[in-house]
Amino acid sequence: MISLLVLVFILLLISHLLVVVTFNTFINPHEPSTFAKIFPYQFINNLLFKGTKTEKSYFSIRVDINTSEENVREHDEGVRRLIGLADRYDIPITFSIATEYIPVMSDDVIQMIKEGGHDVISHGHMHTDMTEQDQVGSIRRSKDILEDVFEREIIGLIGPNGKHDTRTLEAAKTTGIKFLSSGALSHIRYWSFPYPFKKDGIWLLGGSIKSDYQLYRVDEVEPKNSIEIWKKAISYRADKGWYTQLEYHNFSTTDDELSALEELFKYIKDDEGISPVTQSELVERLDDSGKKGGMP
Repeated sequence: MISLLVLVFILLLISHLLVVVTFNTFINPHEPSTFAKIFPYQFINNLLFKGTKTEKSYFSIRVDINTSEENVREHDEGVRRLIGLADRYDIPITFSIATEYIPVMSDDVIQMIKEGGHDVISHGHMHTDMTEQDQVGSIRRSKDILEDVFEREIIGLIGPNGKHDTRTLEAAKTTGIKFLSSGALSHIRYWSFPYPFKKDGIWLLGGSIKSDYQLYRVDEVEPKNSIEIWKKAISYRADKGWYTQLEYHNFSTTDDELSALEELFKYIKDDEGISPVTQSELVERLDDSGKKGGMP
């Protein structure tokens, strides 16, 4: 009996490994998450939402302004240059801002965001784990500050470190937030999903490829070598009509890093199959289209 159970376990393990290898090799080779590479079932389940292939693939870049007051001050000039690049290539940026750092952001950066057609979403008030906070209070405070400073409605949220839980969905509805930008809920990892989809009335945006932080700080990839990694991942997703987002940070603004980003912007601008959008604009289009899954 024990030998039979061991044999069954071994066969199940081999079957699982075959599924994972097949999935990672042929279906989703550009998945940035180790979790989803080992347990791809949530991703496969999301294919039920895929709808039909779209004429264009939407792309957004989200730039996080967070970490510390010193970080925001130190990289102020780099953020100005980053916005200048985006404006030059007509690539709108979605800025997620932890509002405790608003007082140390320069007036120039705030004005460039306001005047450049860029997007702003909440990153909470304090850059600490949102699931351990009063989520309604944190989101509402952050939203009020951002709406006062940028004079627009704030409809998006990314929890610090991408952390959310089921209470975040209720807090989002309570405070007028319409979407969560990538990340994870306690029971679902959605950052690599091919299309945005709704969960309890809130849009979840996935589509994440390897971020600057993953490439530069974790994998120690040289900026000049990041280009092909990003291009390959974006091209792969665009060919399928999938949504893609690049999660970027205000501290990746050295000359080499900005040169790599400029080359990426050129690539996106020249590809007629990729449509750059802000995340709020994408969600408004999804709501207008009335779709529950897939893309407009």
